[in-house]
Amino acid sequence: MKKEKTWYWRMVVLGILIVFSGHILAFDQNQLSTYETFFLADAGCNDPETLLRKSEELSGLLSPESPAREEFLSALRLGILYHNLSLNRAKKGYCGYAEKAAELLFKLYHHPDLPEELRPISGAYLGSSLALAGGEATNPLTKMKRVNDGLKYLDMVVKKYGKNSYYPLLLRANVGMALPDFFKREKTAVEDFLRLEEWHYREPERIPDGIMPSVFLQLGNYYKKVKKIEEAVIYWQKAYQFDPAGENGAQAKELLELFAG
Repeated sequence: MKKEKTWYWRMVVLGILIVFSGHILAFDQNQLSTYETFFLADAGCNDPETLLRKSEELSGLLSPESPAREEFLSALRLGILYHNLSLNRAKKGYCGYAEKAAELLFKLYHHPDLPEELRPISGAYLGSSLALAGGEATNPLTKMKRVNDGLKYLDMVVKKYGKNSYYPLLLRANVGMALPDFFKREKTAVEDFLRLEEWHYREPERIPDGIMPSVFLQLGNYYKKVKKIEEAVIYWQKAYQFDPAGENGAQAKELLELFAG
């Protein structure tokens, strides 16, 4: 009887390992890379008028409840657009889009049929949207809850997918740098940015050049804050080299003129 029980539990454990192994093998890195590229244009859009126009066009095409399978890509696009509208709301006064993004992305991320390759991106934007919703909230308790919930999602997706996708690292770092100091997320943000830098130089085809100027600029600003000016200058130079005609490059150039002579 004892041998039979031992054999039974060994089979149970073996079955679990087979299922778990199959789950890992089912993750398609090439498909994830395709999705990352697909969402880059929306992720990089910061013009409120364009974001508003695109989001209005997309919102009219989706189911009012939980998104259907054929709507997954459009739903994630809309969540990203809402997220960026919230992020840039100060320019035009748009408010309430962080909650809309969080609500939509929550349904999407927890949809049982969502492809695993979409979870790194949807989970990262869900966490960032919740943190933005905290910034928009007026009730202090709601503000703290939204931010903490957002950080939990960001930590979860970085832990689960941070070696597969740069989206979780980038969004967690951006959120960590933007939060007030009492959240104590700056150190983690710097570590995320440094991981992205290392990854970019190791596999430049996996980390787009377009995201690196912001990474370098924020690293430079951090090192200036902690009074490591030499390191700051190095990262501002990198930001300018990657983006001499862009907004990040322009900011880096101004800082270089001030601190590097």
